[in-house]
Amino acid sequence: MKKYLSIYLSILFLGLVAISSCQENGQEELKEGLETMLKDQDPVAYENKLKELTLFMGEVFKDPDAIRELFDLAKADEYEEDISYSLKTLLETNQNPNTRQNSAIVSAFYKNAENHRVAQEENFDEQDLIDFINENNISMLAPYMIGYFEPESITELTVSWWTEEMELEGLAKDPDWKGETPGVKLNINDDGNFIQFRKSGVNYFTNEMVYANDEYAMDNPTVVFGSFEDDAILDPGDEWYGGGGSTTPPPTAQSVKIQCSDLVEGSRYTLSMPDWRLIQSVRSWPNNNFVHLWLVYGEISGFNPSGQPNLNDNITKPLTGYKILRRHANEGRWQPGPVLTSQLPDESVNFYLIWAVERPSTRFSISGDLKISKDGLTIPIKEFTISKELRLLGNPNSDSYMNFNKCFVLDDNYNIQGDAFDNSGSLITRTVEGDTYPVIRQNVAEFILRTRH
Repeated sequence: MKKYLSIYLSILFLGLVAISSCQENGQEELKEGLETMLKDQDPVAYENKLKELTLFMGEVFKDPDAIRELFDLAKADEYEEDISYSLKTLLETNQNPNTRQNSAIVSAFYKNAENHRVAQEENFDEQDLIDFINENNISMLAPYMIGYFEPESITELTVSWWTEEMELEGLAKDPDWKGETPGVKLNINDDGNFIQFRKSGVNYFTNEMVYANDEYAMDNPTVVFGSFEDDAILDPGDEWYGGGGSTTPPPTAQSVKIQCSDLVEGSRYTLSMPDWRLIQSVRSWPNNNFVHLWLVYGEISGFNPSGQPNLNDNITKPLTGYKILRRHANEGRWQPGPVLTSQLPDESVNFYLIWAVERPSTRFSISGDLKISKDGLTIPIKEFTISKELRLLGNPNSDSYMNFNKCFVLDDNYNIQGDAFDNSGSLITRTVEGDTYPVIRQNVAEFILRTRH
């Protein structure tokens, strides 16, 4: 990422500052170009360097204080059941984000580098690894470490590495590929260096390689290294994308279960999603799920002088990049949901819900018609194309989305009828504020819908 200078000097030095700034920007652009060349134009060289770093970090975690700090990093954000932290940030700050003390991992990093210089009798330079970490924003991800293991009880640690190319290759063969990453299992109680990788070459452990996935990591402490985008990612900025909706209903709204026949002409209603969940991870191992949700509905905004209705379609986005941990998805843990809209008009006969999860290589667009009760009118959905790479929750080809008839939703809620059943064949329901609702299933997303007025 470019670093922009903000330099305040007297007018006497403005010319010099401009020249200096141009030179620095040019160097940054050249540097970024070289990073792109390594990661995108030579993925083999990038993966070899990432593997070298991963093996080095395996030696770093021989230090018991480093292992304890790894667990402590789970407290660095609101998702305390998973470890996801930037190795670049840790090296830059040299600070445990929770204790504000010097980082034990960073200390072990430099100690291990010194051990390499002494043991190998060669000019080992850790700055080479640090530059790679910084240029590619390398992070550590351990989806199942917290709650499954304790730092004092760990005697073996698997260090693994992930690249986007691995995921793309897997998805090309199977759109529902669950994912796996190569790694090495290490005995962290061994004396001395684990791996003399600079002497033996990065392929030294080829015959002892393991492949980590969800099931493996539940039984074996596993840390994966890679360039992860494990933070909420903003949309490109189109106004109609909307934002993340509130989970709190309007203060004057009452929860009322009504039938379709109870609707009042000309009224607007609040449509909410009190609870929702994924019943399995959609993103391939080891990445977490970042969920997006769109609502599409039609309305009559008024009438022209000849008495013909003016028809509008509305596309809002109640959820943007909502992070669901792999373990939460695979456990089917329920999440609090958003208010979808407080302006759903009575004349909107149907509406669309579009779920998607971020993942490489898949894009989508939709088209369809929205029905309006006034004289049975329909209006086409305007072109709806998402440039971000996402997996639409539909069929494996990612080309389906869910069209709801509003009356069916209201009457199913009123009569407790639905389409989501457990393994024993019983209808799945959720109770919110004393009212029970049938669970609706759309691929691997389950949710309930509620109308307030």
